Amino acid sequence: MNEILVVGIVLFFGYLGGKLIARIKVPAVTGYFLIGLAFGVSFLKIIPESWSLKLGWLIEFALILIAFTVGGEIKRSTLRSLGRSIFSIVIFETFGAYFLILLAMLLLHQPLALSLLIAAIGSSTAPAVTVLVLNEYRAKGPLTQTLLACVGLDDALGLAAYSVSASLAHSLFLGVHVSVPSLAGLVALGVVISLGLGIIAGLLLSNILRWVRYPLEILTVTLGTLTLIGGLLQLQVGPLHFSPLLGSMAMGFYMSNFPRRRKDVFAPLQNFGYPFYTIYFVLAGARLHIRMLAKLGLVALGYLLGRFTGKVLGANLGATISKAPLTVRKYTGFGLFSQAGIAIGLCLLAAREFPSVSSIVVAVGLGTTIVTEIVGPFSTKYVITKAGEVGKKT
Repeated sequence: MNEILVVGIVLFFGYLGGKLIARIKVPAVTGYFLIGLAFGVSFLKIIPESWSLKLGWLIEFALILIAFTVGGEIKRSTLRSLGRSIFSIVIFETFGAYFLILLAMLLLHQPLALSLLIAAIGSSTAPAVTVLVLNEYRAKGPLTQTLLACVGLDDALGLAAYSVSASLAHSLFLGVHVSVPSLAGLVALGVVISLGLGIIAGLLLSNILRWVRYPLEILTVTLGTLTLIGGLLQLQVGPLHFSPLLGSMAMGFYMSNFPRRRKDVFAPLQNFGYPFYTIYFVLAGARLHIRMLAKLGLVALGYLLGRFTGKVLGANLGATISKAPLTVRKYTGFGLFSQAGIAIGLCLLAAREFPSVSSIVVAVGLGTTIVTEIVGPFSTKYVITKAGEVGKKT
């Protein structure tokens, strides 16, 4: 086996798996994941875990592309039209899932450090899957707008929650006392710097694009700027940790809302990113230990119940407090079950940062993705149908 052969296997069979699974009306991402599962450590062992680790840079690169795309989905016009209700809904549904997962893990006697990591991983939603379903059924209306805004904004909150949880987990594993106010200050500063550098990168790119004419050149300079800012934000300055994902998301938000040539940036990137998304999901499935997941059956069940309940109750509470329309209050939480994208990336990131619990984190975080990627798309379709928003988009 060599790296080129592994990438070839991942791309070729991942693509075929996605096409086959799509025939039974299931998103292609589930097929990629299942192909990885079949070829990985749980079954055929064609892609051993050591190769997944060697190709980790491809996963990180794909994750930066996903974060950039998520940022591009957050439109100023949508935020203005939804008003304060969207921020209330996002805060409550994100942290509702976080705290209920955390509670479930602690009730099942899991260590606090591990519980914090798993709770952070489960707090975000899969933007790619949700957007795919909404586009497929040409949905348009208040609920659709709310779901689109939620999947972008709650990923940003989920990344911030992971930053805090990972810092706390490091301290707990090392047995070091941490001052919560000082930790909160460091995390907040890291988040602000990450977002600020992402906006600066977007401003830089928009100015460079004034002198760029051809699509391939636009793609090259966009990727160059994106990887440059992503690489810089992976550096650590003293106790400060930065987030390449938040920076990439902020850059995507800027490029989607301010420059005149924003369509020129995202169109070529969609085609270019597709193979990397395939690699990302196949390698994620390849690392899943089914036996470990079976041993953690109750933990996985507690995770799913905590996540689903937190999303539904949190979104309902946030919508009620902000006096959102009835359809938004009733159905938003049920449209946020999908878990992939950022959640898988955080799962793999946690596995790398905390090798002592990596098998448990991967088993719970990735194993439950099989359930969420089957339940999530059908649930989203159901709520937009009940809200009467299917086929409204011309």
